[in-house]
Amino acid sequence: MLRTLIAAVAAVSLQTGGALAQDDYPNKPVTMVVGFSAGGGMDTLGRLVAERLGEELGQQVVVENRPGAGGTIAPGYVATANADGYTLYLGETAAMIAPAVIGDVAYDPLGSFVPVAQLAVAPLALVANNDVPASNMQEFVDLLKSKPDEYFYASSGVGTLQHLAGEKLKNDAGIEMEVVHFQGGAPSVKAVISGEVAFGITSLNAASAQAEGGNLKVLGVTTLDPVPGFEDIDTISSVADGFDAAPRQFIMAPAETPQAVLDKLGTAIEASMQDEQLRADLSSRGLVPTYLTAQELGDQLPQVIETWSEVAGTALAN
Repeated sequence: MLRTLIAAVAAVSLQTGGALAQDDYPNKPVTMVVGFSAGGGMDTLGRLVAERLGEELGQQVVVENRPGAGGTIAPGYVATANADGYTLYLGETAAMIAPAVIGDVAYDPLGSFVPVAQLAVAPLALVANNDVPASNMQEFVDLLKSKPDEYFYASSGVGTLQHLAGEKLKNDAGIEMEVVHFQGGAPSVKAVISGEVAFGITSLNAASAQAEGGNLKVLGVTTLDPVPGFEDIDTISSVADGFDAAPRQFIMAPAETPQAVLDKLGTAIEASMQDEQLRADLSSRGLVPTYLTAQELGDQLPQVIETWSEVAGTALAN
């Protein structure tokens, strides 16, 4: 009887302690893990959001860089972290489809995490050499259908989202063009500018900078809707119904993170993403602030992963 009473008291104490810890969250700094080196796009996004989020939470949010293995080291680390809300993952689409691209990874894209919120999308752009006789998406499609197998496009590497977006474009628009892979985004853009290849897929940020300098043409963006500030650029969906291939950036937590903690994080992130200065900072770096709640992200992410994984399976099999 005494043992039973002691066990019951201990259980209640554990439950009460856990509830108090959740009510007190956060009572120490929160770590946001990024899968890329300091100074890159994801790192910059993380630091901008971390500063504003820390103000909302009343605790410092520290960005921790864990680069390597194509961005899959970071999610693998967070997947095994304590599910207490003090270790978060700044995620992106590529890491979620890594199993379809590189094989085994140390995490389950859906099972190892719980969504917290989406922050933004990073539009890609279809660009063309200045000598190509096409200046918009319809002219691009007409040109490639009139001269199948004649044109090539540059990607930043095998299995990258730029590569997969190009393959999805081919499939959805019913056109043919061969891919030429380069070691990174800058060499692929340089190849388009020089005329080594006619077309390329790159970030809208890089594309617009080169277009402003008169070095190439931007034919279309990979977002479903026009990009604010770039409304004069066609969407690829104007010639390929429903085409949406803009990489997403979001925050996730280890599976089993308490709902009370997730709710606090979600409320703080939503407030952060309403900050006009933060939104302006993200926009100036080629991102489109696109806040989604945990529920909305959780509803959409499985389909996003399935779609990209199918594209990867087809692209990498050829």
